[in-house]
Amino acid sequence: MTEQQDMQVSLNYNDVQNPFYLHLGESPSAILATPPLNGNNYQSWSRAMRRALSSKNKFKFVNGSISALNPLSHKYDVWERCNNMVVSWITRSVIQSIAQSIVYIDNAQELRTDLNERFSKGDYFRLSDLL
Repeated sequence: MTEQQDMQVSLNYNDVQNPFYLHLGESPSAILATPPLNGNNYQSWSRAMRRALSSKNKFKFVNGSISALNPLSHKYDVWERCNNMVVSWITRSVIQSIAQSIVYIDNAQELRTDLNERFSKGDYFRLSDLL
């Protein structure tokens, strides 16, 4: 996120329109997409995660609209809290073997990129086999 974008984001973190807003009931243990990503269902899982994250106003953390902030930014702590929540939601929505392979990816955007690179191509090949 550029400094100009950083300044445009509302400082009111209680505003539900603010992408940094987290409802008190949000939990990092929530499973947002079922069935979980198993390596063979990336396209449908990805669409379900996109809908779930969009409904929580957090898809911007994975699509690059809100990228990592500088740790010296006054908004870094709130960015980190939201990013960690998104990473937790994604991790809880994949099977255990995939979760173990992504345990060291701490950035939601990088996590989405990793999963996309690893699993999206396989679905295209399987789809072409069906046609």
